[in-house]
Amino acid sequence: MKSLFRIIRRYSLMAGLIIVIILVCNGCILLGIGYYTAEQEGGDKYAKISVGLMERIGAEFQTEGEGYQLSETGGKLLEESEFVWAMALDGEGTAVWKWRLPKEIKERYSIQEVASFSRWYLEDYPVKILSSGGLLLVFGCDPGMIGRHSLLVSPVLLKNAPAYARMFLFLNLLIIGIFILWFGYRFYGAMRPVAEGIEQLAAGKPVRLEEKGLAGGLAEKLNETSGRLMAQNEALARRDFARTEWIAGVSHDIRTPLSLIMGHSDRLSRDGTLTREHRMLAENIRRQSLIIRQLITDLNLTSRLVYQAQPLKQSKCLPASLIRNCVSDFYNEGLDTEEAAKYEFEIIISEELEQTCIEADEGLLLRAVRNLLGNSIRHNPAGCRVKISLISQVGKIGFFVQDTGAGIPETVVINMENPESGVHIMGLRLADQIAKVHGGRLEFVERPKGGYDVRMWIAENTCPTEA
Repeated sequence: MKSLFRIIRRYSLMAGLIIVIILVCNGCILLGIGYYTAEQEGGDKYAKISVGLMERIGAEFQTEGEGYQLSETGGKLLEESEFVWAMALDGEGTAVWKWRLPKEIKERYSIQEVASFSRWYLEDYPVKILSSGGLLLVFGCDPGMIGRHSLLVSPVLLKNAPAYARMFLFLNLLIIGIFILWFGYRFYGAMRPVAEGIEQLAAGKPVRLEEKGLAGGLAEKLNETSGRLMAQNEALARRDFARTEWIAGVSHDIRTPLSLIMGHSDRLSRDGTLTREHRMLAENIRRQSLIIRQLITDLNLTSRLVYQAQPLKQSKCLPASLIRNCVSDFYNEGLDTEEAAKYEFEIIISEELEQTCIEADEGLLLRAVRNLLGNSIRHNPAGCRVKISLISQVGKIGFFVQDTGAGIPETVVINMENPESGVHIMGLRLADQIAKVHGGRLEFVERPKGGYDVRMWIAENTCPTEA
């Protein structure tokens, strides 16, 4: 479930980042719109109705007798501005000068009327007011261009503005957090069945999820994958069972004729009426028959170990005695007189390990050690010295086989886990399988001058030695 929580965390962070980015972008957009409006629509137009422009126009008024006249420069400024009309009121509220004054605009106003339209509108026209040279200049603006609003703010509000801003920020963060948790919870609810389905699929269990919601598509694909894998596993199980049964059947069928061949060849090798050459041929047939029987037995055993059809027969055994029995079997059954003279076995067991007792399948261990020793003999037909040592590590017992011959080729070591390589190393593979079912492994030790020796480790399930 760690991967699911990692996805949720990333999703939540991404959702929060998106919300913050949206808020920032909204603020930037609003500022941009305001700036763009001021620059594009108001930049030129508002500049033409600014206080500075009105002051320049006001400075261009001249007195003519009892009236007022705008100079040519002032008139030009007024024409170029965005004002639609203008007038000048004296101290009595009477218009003493006017420019493009609409008919609905009066030419005399009381103090109350002046105070009213100076803040708002005059007959629906937004107005700008400027006092200049004893005159009250009133400039009318286009209602479609600008609007006037009055905002009254309490001093208490201005004083508490920072606190209100912090509160506003807190509320925004709270809302963002709520959205993050909500999205995260929905995402968790949608993805949890998918994550559980993946875990079940990894454990080899069938998966059937409801194909709805946010993860409906993923659930559908996961269901399809589960169905295919279950069908494939079932087909593989049927094939493996058939293969195991076939190997067991063939092994059983071969044993009877092979036993007859071995019996007849043994009797012929002892028949004194035959020539020595014929007796040697019969002995050779017997020995090759033994090799075939061993190969068939190994093939049947390795097949059962691969498909976990070989139950372990745990019992108390002494590894030191097992090694000696295995070497004795080679002298008594595996090697004839001439071959025995070409091979020398050396057994090295410390005093401490001499009495070590373990719980293991003694028959399987005997087969594994015999295969390791037989490997040294088969690959060194000219003879060699074989040394087998009983060694130990923390929690492990090891059988270390070394010889003075060519050693195990690198090709064999490389292809130990590749049964399709074509390299015939069934004996070593069987030893490796036996080591693994005993909680160990097969380990190859490279020699300085090439080739490898082999160590077989098994778990040291110790038991008390019987008196």
